[in-house]
Amino acid sequence: MRLLADSLPKAMARASSYASGDVVAWAEQNFPRPDPARPIVLEPHQKALLRLVEARNPDGTHRYKTVVYSTPKKSGKTTIAALVARLRAETGGPFQEIYCVANDLEQVQGRVFQAARTSIQLTPSWQRRWKITERELIHIPSGSVIRAIPSDYKGEAGANPSLTTWTELWGYDSERCRRLWDELTPVPTRDSTRLVETYAGFEGESDLLWELYERGVLNGHQLNAWELHELAHVGLSYFQEAPNPDSIVPIWVDEAASLLVYWDSGEGARRMPWQRGEEAKAYYAEQEQSLRPKAFERLHLNRWVTAESSFVPIEWWDACREDLPPFEPDHCRDAVVLGVDAASTGDSFAVVAVTRHPQRHGDVAIRACRKWDPPKGGRIDYSGPEEFIRTVCQHYRVAQIAYDPHQLEDMMQRLYRERVAWCEPFPQGNDRLKADRRFYDLIVNRRLAHHGDPDMREHIQNANAKLQKDEDSTLRIVKKAPNRKIDLAVAASMACHRCLYLLL
Repeated sequence: MRLLADSLPKAMARASSYASGDVVAWAEQNFPRPDPARPIVLEPHQKALLRLVEARNPDGTHRYKTVVYSTPKKSGKTTIAALVARLRAETGGPFQEIYCVANDLEQVQGRVFQAARTSIQLTPSWQRRWKITERELIHIPSGSVIRAIPSDYKGEAGANPSLTTWTELWGYDSERCRRLWDELTPVPTRDSTRLVETYAGFEGESDLLWELYERGVLNGHQLNAWELHELAHVGLSYFQEAPNPDSIVPIWVDEAASLLVYWDSGEGARRMPWQRGEEAKAYYAEQEQSLRPKAFERLHLNRWVTAESSFVPIEWWDACREDLPPFEPDHCRDAVVLGVDAASTGDSFAVVAVTRHPQRHGDVAIRACRKWDPPKGGRIDYSGPEEFIRTVCQHYRVAQIAYDPHQLEDMMQRLYRERVAWCEPFPQGNDRLKADRRFYDLIVNRRLAHHGDPDMREHIQNANAKLQKDEDSTLRIVKKAPNRKIDLAVAASMACHRCLYLLL
């Protein structure tokens, strides 16, 4: 550790002088933000990161070839990546090649590309300096180009990038994405780097991001405030939690790999103005209630999570129990939706009857459920479930039978031809993901009522929720273990979704 007695004042003066012509000064003069359009105002941690991104070796090349910038959702990561892309295009020398890569979830015009384009269009007289096309931003004076590319590694063979930006690397979990990452590795023939902006991923799934996290955060060297100042000329007050020279900051380096990782997690990682104050507290409180716990941890605390967890705590399910009117023809005049999930051997054949809530029409009520288990070593006789379905349709006003078409198409086509009921298949792809998420929300918000059937309760207890890539709006109900049955929960999910969809 260097003695600070006479070096600190000089260091502070040097930092002030350095700031007059660096990336921060460029950004605050040349990179406008919308709403309203005005130059960006960078937060201290963003200034520190940008100066590290632009740190140079003695030969003038960038010190870090790979930079990972990971913070909670809505922390300005995309803006910073767009800012770096524009900086390199405008000041990096002639004919810079900059690629903005989006993962499988996004359009080819990824978020970084769009943010760069917006900032250009907000710049006065930009038409004299930029040419904008659907997939390219061309800086006319230098001939440099910012290009949005699809996640198709075959089309990028032989690329010569000076910078690549990668959005939400946690989602790059396919072989195609891995090959694209390999294909767009920094090249040795020019000053070439890559910048990753992402939040945390799923353990066991987000392997590419985990490798960078493991090398940087788990095995790299964590900087203290003085080391950060030495590298980025930022002084010693850029992180409130690190007021002393030997206080650590959320930045790690692996010099051998030319890797820099900024990984900020927990509530202290909410450093932007809109992430603090009373309105922010209310927002995060609402998010904590509406998101599944692990989704909240990953999105708003930037922590690694496993993809699966219990579907709902069983006490949440028990809290939805109510004394509902008997499900008998003389007492139930409501339109009924049947959810049917079928199996022959390993799982159950499940039928769940759902109506709108008798008092709260915008809510739903599970009025009855029935399951058939296969005999040991045998198969379920479908004649029993079919007879039950026919009986329900005969005595109740069944508006629709929503069914998993995998094993039920023959039975349902027969019931439809005989005009027993309107039978509508329930696709098990995106429709199921949305239905399972809605089923979860109904339980969380006490908008679902049930009478406490023990078989249904058991299937709810047996269920895990597997978060999907677009986990803000979808999830899938899966088994906690191969021998645990969840068919009643799946049938209820389909029935509740259709019951709310139909104008009953």
